[in-house]
Amino acid sequence: MASRPNFLLITTDQQRWDTLSLYGLPGYRTPVLDGLARDGFCFDRAYCSSPICTPSRVTLLTGQYPSRHGAHTIGTAPVFNGPTLPGELSNAGYGTAMIGKTHFTSRAIEAKHTAGLLHARKEDPDPPEDFWTAYDGPYLGFEFVRVGWGHTNERVPGEHYRAWLNAQGVNLDDYHGVHGMEALRHPGGKDVIPTGLWSNVPEQYHKTKWITDETLGFVEREQAAGRPWFCWTSYEDPHFPFVCPDPYYSAVDMRGVAFPRHRPGELDGKPPFYNTYYKTGAWNDGRTDFYDGHSVPACRRDRWHSVETDTQAYIGMCNMIDAYVGRIVERLRALGALENTLLVFTSDHGEYLGHHGFWGKGIPAYEDAQRVPCVAHWPKASAQARKGRTQALFSLVDIPQTFLDAAGVPAPPGMQGVSQVPVLKGEKASVRDWAMLEMHATPKVYQQTYITCRHKLVVYRDAPYGELYDLEKDPEQFENLWDDPAHAATRRELMHRFLKANMEKDGVLPPRIAPA
Repeated sequence: MASRPNFLLITTDQQRWDTLSLYGLPGYRTPVLDGLARDGFCFDRAYCSSPICTPSRVTLLTGQYPSRHGAHTIGTAPVFNGPTLPGELSNAGYGTAMIGKTHFTSRAIEAKHTAGLLHARKEDPDPPEDFWTAYDGPYLGFEFVRVGWGHTNERVPGEHYRAWLNAQGVNLDDYHGVHGMEALRHPGGKDVIPTGLWSNVPEQYHKTKWITDETLGFVEREQAAGRPWFCWTSYEDPHFPFVCPDPYYSAVDMRGVAFPRHRPGELDGKPPFYNTYYKTGAWNDGRTDFYDGHSVPACRRDRWHSVETDTQAYIGMCNMIDAYVGRIVERLRALGALENTLLVFTSDHGEYLGHHGFWGKGIPAYEDAQRVPCVAHWPKASAQARKGRTQALFSLVDIPQTFLDAAGVPAPPGMQGVSQVPVLKGEKASVRDWAMLEMHATPKVYQQTYITCRHKLVVYRDAPYGELYDLEKDPEQFENLWDDPAHAATRRELMHRFLKANMEKDGVLPPRIAPA
């Protein structure tokens, strides 16, 4: 039993794939993650299952695509009837913990849900504050939970994090709400949130530090108990509002940092909503009945408070997380646990960060939002493997299957990913030749993205248009080839492969037990 690997899943919120300093962009300093990538694997072609929070996070929990687990967009309240990764590992004798951000359900019921009221209604009262001083789980298969809803700098932090701040004697009015979610108004009518240096939050009270400390406490207890463990350490940064404390904010070297913006005409030739979204901030393509009265979550047009301070704070937040990941890695090393711990660092989705004229994440099908950083480190199993950066395709839906395979635990029916263990052990260069994303943004706005080693195909359920890109020749996706006669054969081939991939990912559920 003791030889079974530990699992540490470290996730961030809204972190671009190219934010590790090994990719060479100015400003980023991530020596810890660079080192883990050098001694392990960095998947350059890793993709989320959906480019918004809740669907992607529930995929990590269940090993299912949004179309199966039901959390198709934010603001949903999925019913968790099936198995979860922590539940399967708990049943196999693992200690399991969820620490940090969950967002597995609508934020309107998140505190109630985490407290165990899995069928809570919006109008039900939240648990009283003293509830969180005693409650530590179980929750969705996790034996131990230490969580806090929201984003780091919101005025009313919640759950365990709020209880901890209160226990430290922190006046929340002094340390939160500095850049509150109460929006300012930008000319043109869109919400703008101030960003930059979060000058009055001591690092000792920052949620990144709290999440790290709670992780270390759990790991030390499990190591002392002598049983294998799974910990999901879920940081909330670098999600907007982009605010960063010193020394990390001021330490960002902004020399050479580019501020990519909208290039005039670059949205021409794409589905009409791209230009409409950019020009008005509203979701309405103006030509078909595709618009159903609901806003598309999360994406914001090219209007923000300060491009420079946004970018500096975003970089600083990424660099700060790396420093705290370093604390965890060093403690694992000191405990003698690093060698047989499969550590995966990734994010739930990316961030446009002003590229192409957009901010946030959402339906514009750019690599900026769909692609995520992904570093895997497992020294004991990877001794004979070729380390470093790899072009092998990776999907976040693969993580539950990978962890269960590494633990020797059969994956339950219904999980849809593939195990990446053969890649981590050096037995195969790649285990998949496609990745797929589902963006069911509103009841009628449903987009699926099919990605191969070279191409990206974007299909809309309720619209006649689509998108096709040659990522090898056009990595920035400036040229939509969907209607180009010269690429008609490629489009037909990819559509056929896309349909087959959809059938393949569905699998068989439940298994057949008899001839009739």
